Amino acid sequence: MYKTLLLATALGLTAASAQAQVDTVRASTLPPAQLAEKLYNSGVAKYNQKSYRAAILDFDKALAAKPDFAKAYYNRATTRYELKDYQPAVQDYDQAIKLDPATFGPYFGRAQAKEALGQSAEAEQDYGKAAELKTDYAPSWYYRGALRFEKGDYQAAKTDFDQAIKADPAYAYAWHDRASAQRQLNNLPAAIQDYTKALSLQPELLPALLNRAATKRRAGDLKGALQDYSDYLSKKQDNALAYTNRGSTRFEQGDYKGAVEDFSKAVALKADYAFAWNNRAAAYLKLEDYAKAEADASKAIGLNAQYAEAYLNRGHAREMLRHPDQACQDWRKAAELGLEVGTTYAANSGCGAE
Repeated sequence: MYKTLLLATALGLTAASAQAQVDTVRASTLPPAQLAEKLYNSGVAKYNQKSYRAAILDFDKALAAKPDFAKAYYNRATTRYELKDYQPAVQDYDQAIKLDPATFGPYFGRAQAKEALGQSAEAEQDYGKAAELKTDYAPSWYYRGALRFEKGDYQAAKTDFDQAIKADPAYAYAWHDRASAQRQLNNLPAAIQDYTKALSLQPELLPALLNRAATKRRAGDLKGALQDYSDYLSKKQDNALAYTNRGSTRFEQGDYKGAVEDFSKAVALKADYAFAWNNRAAAYLKLEDYAKAEADASKAIGLNAQYAEAYLNRGHAREMLRHPDQACQDWRKAAELGLEVGTTYAANSGCGAE
């Protein structure tokens, strides 16, 4: 547009005069629409260079020249989002939508900004509008599905992930999150298949490996779960939860020494991990190492004084260490915290009333 205008005004001039005319044109002499476009393009270039503050200045000037420039509002909003200026970004997206309500991008961008502001319901609505306007844009479906998953609406989340996958069959995160929705809906074989697909598309998507392991364990495939946990831990050794879950799987298989090893790695990584301390206590009970079981259960209780299962395990250890009164106290405490089996153990062991 800029070159066409200059060419038109130079008609009838000599070549030298035409060249001189080009050299002396100033940006301020451009018509407002062209000036706005030039400043807008400069802002986009600076955005792509991650010079966000400079890009904002150019978009400001573009809008001063052309106040109804929807794309400038949209791109200034996107730039503000990158700067984490979420509320001003929302305001710019509002203007872009007002000027151009039929374009999906501003709705999607506003949804992202509102989600960052913690306005989940409003974000969900905007993702829906973006998906309505452009049904083949997978992220709109995916992010709305994620919000629905977070609020526990797993069937609606699955439906959105279905649509995301339909729009983009190579969208590994959509396969992963649909698997998680399937898991919550107790569709375990389907969940395992979806986690497997996610891993085939993105082998380094390690959460899929960890979640597939947990799903296999829940489905009773302890061997498959153990393999997945081991594959995960061969690539990432700093996850206490992964060691704890593999330890629990080994415990369920009857490999109590292996379980102790994994729980030990978990507490080495996360010393305040009460769950791992209590699980190791349970493994030591199976190995008949009652002193260590008592110590680990006590550690768990020290970290969480309301941990009913830890009192139960310490009661077992103390019974075997010939400390019946202390065992009775622990079982009663477990029952007081809601673990009724504590009352049963106390009664069966002849614990008298306090």
